[in-house]
Amino acid sequence: MSFASASSLLPLSLLPEAAVILSPDGEVLVASPPARDMFRRDPVGLGLDELVADPDVLAVAVAELGRFDFLPQVALEGVREDGTPFAIDASVRALDGGALLCVFRELQRLHHGALDFAFDHAAVGMALFNTDGEFIRLNAAMCGLVGRPADELLGRRDQEFTHPDDRQADIDAAWRILRGDMHNFQGEKRYVLPDGEHRWVLASVTFVRDGHGRPVCWLGQFQDITELRRLASRDPLTDTLNRRAFHVELERSPVGALLMLDLDGFKDINDAHGHEAGDELLRVIAGAIARRLRRDDVLARLGGDEFAVLLPRCPLDEATRVASDLTALVAEQRFVFDGVERGVTASIGISAVEAGDVPAEALAAADRAMYSAKAVGGGRVRLHRV
Repeated sequence: MSFASASSLLPLSLLPEAAVILSPDGEVLVASPPARDMFRRDPVGLGLDELVADPDVLAVAVAELGRFDFLPQVALEGVREDGTPFAIDASVRALDGGALLCVFRELQRLHHGALDFAFDHAAVGMALFNTDGEFIRLNAAMCGLVGRPADELLGRRDQEFTHPDDRQADIDAAWRILRGDMHNFQGEKRYVLPDGEHRWVLASVTFVRDGHGRPVCWLGQFQDITELRRLASRDPLTDTLNRRAFHVELERSPVGALLMLDLDGFKDINDAHGHEAGDELLRVIAGAIARRLRRDDVLARLGGDEFAVLLPRCPLDEATRVASDLTALVAEQRFVFDGVERGVTASIGISAVEAGDVPAEALAAADRAMYSAKAVGGGRVRLHRV
């Protein structure tokens, strides 16, 4: 019987399973639609060695077909079009003329056991992902981290909920694990919540293999570190960003404008009324500035009475108007210390921020412009000129 007639007896298009017919030399003659879905490509015309990483395992098993015409299960490692490995079991039947019918079943779940309770009730987020990165199991803590119920997450990829700036690092780490460069990955990333807010997590991810060494799924543990990161990146007095965190924001900022703001007369208040009075003034000024800025603007206290403001995607003429508003806003603030009413003014320098700028150089340019404003009496705005 010819291969064509053998194939016609097996209408693979009607099979719900992933199945292929192989010629005696291992070429795929016919493939069912689920087989195309499983391997993420059309297997017809491909060799078995392009679909599985260990074709010799199947060859050894097929040698037994001299005594048996059916093999119920052969453990293999499949390979998708992009090179991602995944675990499959193959059931094999001999056809006329030396052809083989192979039915593949993908393994997507770990065997249930005593660890189920610990998984489901862990205080940290726990999740299993299939080899495509889709959620196949997760606990209540994980749902809380992503801010969505389980039925909205199952079957969807983790990347959908990861901050766009953090996705490439996840992809790079996954491929390093798949290539064997490392066994697991630990790093920080952000999930984007339904309201648009970000939640920082410490992610520990590894690739789980079965007893045959085949990849079954990804296992991830996720711990909420949002508050830890906030404390590490904030100025404890004003709750604005600190210098280190502001440098990070400046490094990844698109084009925009940078404002350096220094208070005039602040030293006099510290000297006359003490550091507690000065601290209270800084808190009030920082709060007033923060309320004036846009959601995407970044405010930091760099030290002492010096503040910096990053205005992403803001042209210089608009930045000049914002700076003028801030000088007026600072001048409006009145303070009573030891029965004496005091106020301060602010000098502001502005520099442009371009993609690829060195943060220290951008800050130095705005700083020079700020001291230029101070030199002529303070309470003014100056633009850095190249």
